Amino acid sequence: MSALGAAPIAQGRFVRFTEVRPILTELAGKLPPELNALTPAQLERAWPDWIARHDRDVRARLEQGDEDTIVNWMLFGTSFTSRPRAVLGAVADATTDQELVLKRTIELISGRIDDLLKALATPGTDERRLFARAVLARQGLRVATAADQDAAREYLRAAVVRVAGEQEQIDQELGATSDGDPKTEFVKRSQLFRTRGLSLDTSLVPNYSIEQALAAMKARGLLVPGGVRRVAIVGPGLDFADKDVGFDFYAQQTLQPFAVLDSLKRLGLASASAKAPADRSSRDPEIVLLDISPRIVDHVTRARARAAKNIGYTLSLPLPKATPWVPDVRAYWRSFGDHIGAPAPAPVSKAMANLADVRAVRARPSVVERMTVTNMNIVTQRLDGEMFDLVIATNVFIYYDGLEQALALSNVGAMLKPGAFLLANVSAPNLKSITIRPVDTTTTLYARTSNETVREFIVWYQARGQ
Repeated sequence: MSALGAAPIAQGRFVRFTEVRPILTELAGKLPPELNALTPAQLERAWPDWIARHDRDVRARLEQGDEDTIVNWMLFGTSFTSRPRAVLGAVADATTDQELVLKRTIELISGRIDDLLKALATPGTDERRLFARAVLARQGLRVATAADQDAAREYLRAAVVRVAGEQEQIDQELGATSDGDPKTEFVKRSQLFRTRGLSLDTSLVPNYSIEQALAAMKARGLLVPGGVRRVAIVGPGLDFADKDVGFDFYAQQTLQPFAVLDSLKRLGLASASAKAPADRSSRDPEIVLLDISPRIVDHVTRARARAAKNIGYTLSLPLPKATPWVPDVRAYWRSFGDHIGAPAPAPVSKAMANLADVRAVRARPSVVERMTVTNMNIVTQRLDGEMFDLVIATNVFIYYDGLEQALALSNVGAMLKPGAFLLANVSAPNLKSITIRPVDTTTTLYARTSNETVREFIVWYQARGQ
């Protein structure tokens, strides 16, 4: 390992009954049915088997999340087809005939499925195509023959129907929570994806809200210059094809680890000044990534291996043109990466240039070497002997129910130094047994139209002081 590299970290272990007893006591009567019926003594005996089984159940949701990713890619991707993306209004033209619009939409999706299957038949070295083939293979599906493709086609059609049905349910739930008060809606929506598959999809703009929160905390004196030495990121994500635009003209990438380090350095929170460039790199915070996905672990492990050979990490940064971003978001996009690397070439097709502004950054190898990764389920596991100044979790806890969120917060709390912070875009259960408490919330505006305001809430959770 390079002298600049981060030290190995401990492996996660299952949370013990004694550590969660206060949560289970406070939630008595609201626990899963298999736990609710038990006496305290029975619950203690059952806990080791239950937490191990629940760990398997949570991890099993990754498979559905992978399927969701393939569906989103099939609907929106551009690397395997020349057809229009299957976005709202793509086939409407000037017609108001809803039956005709539905017919055209079905034809567009069917054509995109056919194009995807043709692409998967000859994947070459394309990592997205290889991943999609692997997802199909785990379902016993192949694409070698016409019969194989027929079976795969029916599978994908059923997956589209499932995703559409889930989205309709979510839209109904969102409609039921709308009362005009954004913060009230935020609280009500904080478990919105509790029954969905665990998705790794990610994008750039949530990191802007994290930088805004960090800046506000520094202004309040809650974070001091050079005071952030160790950071944990729960569920850093892997940019495959997001749910809004599905850009797929660049290699898969993880964004948040680089965004967080870039923001900490820009705000002066990362380290005190040092004389030589090598010293500055060695004083950068350690960034520890905690994720249950083998894809994330493998991706970061391979990036670290390349960094050991002095190969940096290229970050592609598309910003959709159709979104009316506020000026500060565009300024963040333009400056992203200034403190961790240098601008890199960002070639795009004319069609893609019409959809997005694109720039790229090449992160230095020394930056990558400050990152480590371990396979850990934040709901069921915690780390021993690993303490952090800051933990970040965006678009993670929204996939869990109340008990799971409480367990996750308890596990995060056990990893925070006294007085340290968790930043998360979720309003977690208000339980006395959770030792980290919300102390403030940052509201960040992303975009604004005459009919809609797009914003993000980042809650500051603080661990108890000494």
